[in-house]
Amino acid sequence: MKGFTQSDIDISQKNEVPTKSYFPFGIKATFHHGAISSHRAEVNEIIEGHTQAYELSFYKTTMGNKKWQQSYNYPKTGFSALAMNLGNKKELGMGFGIFPFIELPINQRKINWRFKIGYGLGYIEKPFDRKTNYKNVAIGSNFNALIYANLLWEIKLAKALNTSMGLSLIHFSNGSFERPNLGINIFSLNTGVTYSFGEKKVHVNNKIEERPHKWSKKITIGIGLKEIPPADGKKYVVSTCSFNFMKTRAEKSSFGFGTDLFYNSSLSDLNTRDSASTSNSFDNIRVGIAGMYSFDFGKVSVSVAMGGYLFSNYKGNGLIYNRLETRYSVSDKLFLRFAMKTHIAVADFLECGVGYNF
Repeated sequence: MKGFTQSDIDISQKNEVPTKSYFPFGIKATFHHGAISSHRAEVNEIIEGHTQAYELSFYKTTMGNKKWQQSYNYPKTGFSALAMNLGNKKELGMGFGIFPFIELPINQRKINWRFKIGYGLGYIEKPFDRKTNYKNVAIGSNFNALIYANLLWEIKLAKALNTSMGLSLIHFSNGSFERPNLGINIFSLNTGVTYSFGEKKVHVNNKIEERPHKWSKKITIGIGLKEIPPADGKKYVVSTCSFNFMKTRAEKSSFGFGTDLFYNSSLSDLNTRDSASTSNSFDNIRVGIAGMYSFDFGKVSVSVAMGGYLFSNYKGNGLIYNRLETRYSVSDKLFLRFAMKTHIAVADFLECGVGYNF
């Protein structure tokens, strides 16, 4: 009788079909208990009790039908809704939020380590009001951008039931669209219960063909509105134009550098206010160079950038700037974008716009 050769074993292993299957959908309830961070002395005026947040999430487990899903080890994507007791009924009231998210697996063991991140729309019940709520110098608008990050550990309890514990950060800011805008940062410990459902499916596990590691050129434009102190002032127009060189790294990410041109119509007023010099036609213009790193999820990319001003008559917020940006590809050439520009932890403005690859 002819025995098995090593090549027979290798062929058998290659043709072996994975047997482990996964629920495609799930719903999760999470409770957060924490506190508002006193990142600025003025924020202490509104910090009283601890915060409690109730989060309900619906998610879909990616099965690897797209290359980026396999590259990121089959993450979960979905939507979450938040209701928060901010610990100060008089000056803050309740906080609410709704946002899309992606939950990335860091390992695949009995205790799964995962990272959930998302951002969307936030609502603060009682923002600053010069007459009725002057102590709330942290936030000046009802509607705000919400940024959510949660580092969590998940344990399987039963076939379709998991529990988790984690450490989360929830951030509210309107990007200086309306003053005041020191922002609200909430750090919390959290615990949650997940119920998974649907017909189980097996992950697609094909060989991933890497994207060509080549440089591409992108040009973007954007527009936004902002206020400067004091509160209840006028809105200033901000516009941007950027030219970037980007290089892909496999299916997961890209990196690059570029130049930025900013027109910020508030800078001439700030320059006149903060110095004895008179304004001129170049006060509202800033030119900078920046390096960036992009996490690519198919048509959606999230990038972080840090840059420095080569030219800026206004020196009030330093020479370093940052950008957090989301891009959505409409086609191979055209994409939509939404970004927040900051100076380290101080928001400068929000912008939306379009970009073109060539």
